[in-house]
Amino acid sequence: MKTENPLVSIIMPVYNVAEFVAKAIESVLQQDYEYFELLVINDGTPDNSVDIVEEYCKKDARIKLYHKENGGLSDARNFGMQYVTGSYLYFMDSDDWIEPNLLSLALNTIQKEDANIVVFGYYKDNEDHNENLVERQEVVHSNAVYTKEEAIQMQIDSKLLNLYGYAWNKLYKTDFILTHKFVFPKGVSLVEDILFNAQVLGKTDTIVILDKALYHYIHRERETLIKTYHKNSFELILKKTEAIDRFLSEWGFEEKTKQAVLAESVVLGIRYSVNNLFSFDKTLSFMERYYIVKNMLDHKVTRAYARFYETTSSMDQLYKTMISRRASYMLSVLCQIKK
Repeated sequence: MKTENPLVSIIMPVYNVAEFVAKAIESVLQQDYEYFELLVINDGTPDNSVDIVEEYCKKDARIKLYHKENGGLSDARNFGMQYVTGSYLYFMDSDDWIEPNLLSLALNTIQKEDANIVVFGYYKDNEDHNENLVERQEVVHSNAVYTKEEAIQMQIDSKLLNLYGYAWNKLYKTDFILTHKFVFPKGVSLVEDILFNAQVLGKTDTIVILDKALYHYIHRERETLIKTYHKNSFELILKKTEAIDRFLSEWGFEEKTKQAVLAESVVLGIRYSVNNLFSFDKTLSFMERYYIVKNMLDHKVTRAYARFYETTSSMDQLYKTMISRRASYMLSVLCQIKK
């Protein structure tokens, strides 16, 4: 049911983003839909991000600043949800920016379909050291309305699954999120968004896709979470795979589709974990790394799904062969050479 001018609550955690937060806030203030509240959550930032936000609070009453001790992105988002008063909920990162029609298009779509969630596309903007745009990639999926009743015929490819994996390219119905008490997993990095969305998608009856790129995800040439060694990366991949499995099961996808999707999660996850291990770990010997790789390839989930991975290139096929045949030493040598 369409409501006239419903309020949208935007939750924006802030931590060490003094260089970027002004642009993020400006992009919110430039929205062509004016009925929103911007809830900025100071996650114990040590820089002067808060000073910048406070100046914006003085200029616009729709911006509200809340403070908490540092607890990470998930904890800050969960903290912000207790202050939400809008009918719809949107999560935004404070080092990215949004298109001026994000709220209006997403809101019109979610109301038109009377859905609990609408998913839209995004731009991946690669920037150099001087914050100049080097490359822009558009990630979108065609307009679609999926229901659980149609899941048996629904094609879920890697592009669609990729869109499901973020919080910042979705508008949620607030009551649906709060009633089910959905929260982001505290203390989990890298896969927190997909763990949250898998819960949401599993419980809703309809998923609406909007074929517009409305968010700018900025990839910068500096050390980030992605470029850091994560000792528990494979454990996180297993959590992600389990969450996706629950979502696919709740929607009743056929076994062949589930196998292909879970295989992709496992194989690409192992590729990331192994390359992360050899590229960013500075302490372990080659043999210590080899045994870590061996444990990944010997894991029961890897053995269950790797063989179903659908390759798209010769390199894909090489990784699939090594992983499915548990060629741990060969994979370790390859990554050692590549690093």
